[in-house]
Parts: sequence; structure tokens; C-alpha cells
Amino acid sequence: MSKLSTSRRQFLRHSVIAAAGVSVLGCGGNTGETTSGKESASMTKKTLPYVDEIGIQLWTVRDQMAIDPEATLKTIKELGYHQVELGDTRTLAELKPICDDLDLKINSSFINWNTVTGGWQYTPEDTPFDFGEVLEAATKAGLSHLVFGYLRPEERTSADDWKRLADKLNVAGEKTKAAGMQLTYHNHNFEWDPIEGTTGFDILTERMDGELTPWELDLFWAQIAGQDAREVMTATRDRLELLHLKQLHRGTPVVTRIADVPENAFEELPDGDMPIKELMRYGKELGVTYCMVEQDGNYDTGSLASAGKSIEFLRNS
Repeated sequence: MSKLSTSRRQFLRHSVIAAAGVSVLGCGGNTGETTSGKESASMTKKTLPYVDEIGIQLWTVRDQMAIDPEATLKTIKELGYHQVELGDTRTLAELKPICDDLDLKINSSFINWNTVTGGWQYTPEDTPFDFGEVLEAATKAGLSHLVFGYLRPEERTSADDWKRLADKLNVAGEKTKAAGMQLTYHNHNFEWDPIEGTTGFDILTERMDGELTPWELDLFWAQIAGQDAREVMTATRDRLELLHLKQLHRGTPVVTRIADVPENAFEELPDGDMPIKELMRYGKELGVTYCMVEQDGNYDTGSLASAGKSIEFLRNS
């Protein structure tokens, strides 16, 4: 397993705040021709949507959050971000008061996926809890969206595994709707890994109810899997709720397993081939609610500096 995959698994088992001890998200070729290339001058001159409410997924600054969450969130606010997406609803009790003081909104959070899949045997260090507790914490904090963000390799070994997941997500999505919120599904690259003549993406698109569990589409992960990000947005247009804005390093090979992702695959938003601003504008046409900046690694000089570089790129639209 690569260093990248190992570090991601560690984050999947621990909060962005080391002391919290909670489980959180899994949020990483020739990458498709249609959306490659620089932003056109005509595109960048138009008003860019979402900038006035742009968010950041805290996985981006996980190193700084583990050291000093309050100082990190203050810097995020000063950089110009308007909201943050959390890695686990169990961090809400600690982070929400800090964000409230900073006028930094929390509209969405990843959840512990075991509360949907029941796969607690894979994380024996975790104390099991149920999906109702997720909904209770999210409702109390005033969230609008929850995010299911990862499925372990052991849980996706067959097409039937993907079908079972879709059915469980429909049930969880219905409960989330009843609680006044929206559950979403966040992709990686493994949804496009061929399995029994199909893919997880195809099964989820066909079987998962788009009203109950629409997509939080991560553009990077779709592109590195050999898909064209814009085409995936089109394919999910009737069930596309949130976007993760993440840039792909030029010349990165196509891979459909997280363990195979090169450590330099991630870039600040202005530095890769994906036309991020164009995709944001397309997202607006499709009715996407929020956009979150995310960078998994390969920072220029540090995670906060990279977060600053990315939002500056978006503001200079």
C-alpha cells in the first residue's frame, strides 16, 4: 500500500483533531480530453459563482487542525473562505462554537460510514453508534448536508456489494430527508474500477435514488479514473448536489485504485489542467448547491498556503 493510501486510512480512523479520537472521511493518465487545458480568457472574465460562499474540506488542512484547530479555522476565515466541511459529525460539538465565533458556516459534514454500512468489524478501535446519533448531532448543529465518503476494499468486492450499498444509502437518505437534511455520496476513483462487467458508478447511478442520496462529486477523483469531469457532471445532472474542487497534476496516469495514486497527483487549483472555473459555472447551470476546495497533499509550501493560493485563484475571476 502506498504512503498516500496509508495516511488516508489513518485519517479515516481519526478526527482532524487528534484528541477527539473519531472516525472520519475518505476524501485522490491521460485524464480525459474534453476538460483538459487552461481556463479561457472569456471564461475567467465572467463573474464566478460560489465565490461568495466558497468552502473548504478540512482534510486539506488536517495537519494544522491537529495542532491548533482554533488558529487554523481563524486563518481559513482570513483567507476568505465562508464555510468549512467537516470530516465527522462527532467533531461538531468542538468545532461549531469556534466556527460560530468566526462567522464561518458549517453546512455539511462527512459521516462515519459504518453507521450506514454496519461494517464496524473493520474498525475494532471504534465504539459503534447508530445513524440516529449522526442525525441528532447534525440537526442540533443546523447542517443542511451529510456526506457518505468512503467504502473499504473489503466492502466492494462484487457487483452485489455495490447494490447492497445503494440500498443502504437509500434507507439512510430517506431518514436524512425526514430529519430535514440531505444525504450525499462522495466519490473516489474506485467507483470506476471494473467489476463483473460493470462499475460501482454505474450501479449507484442506476440503483441509488437521486432524490434521497444525490452526489457530492469530486472532480479530481473522476478525472484521475479516466473520466471527463464535465461529462460525469452531465451524467449526474439530475442528482448533483455538491462539488469538491480539486486539481489534478498534469500528466498523471489513469488509476482506479486509491493505493495507485501518485503522491504528486494533487495540485493547487491554478496549477493543473482541469478547468475548475468552467466546471464551477457548469455546476451553477446544473443547480449545484455548494462548492468545497480540497487538496489531499503535495502542497507548495504548506497546507494553509495552498488553501490560500487556491482561493486567490477563484477570487481573481
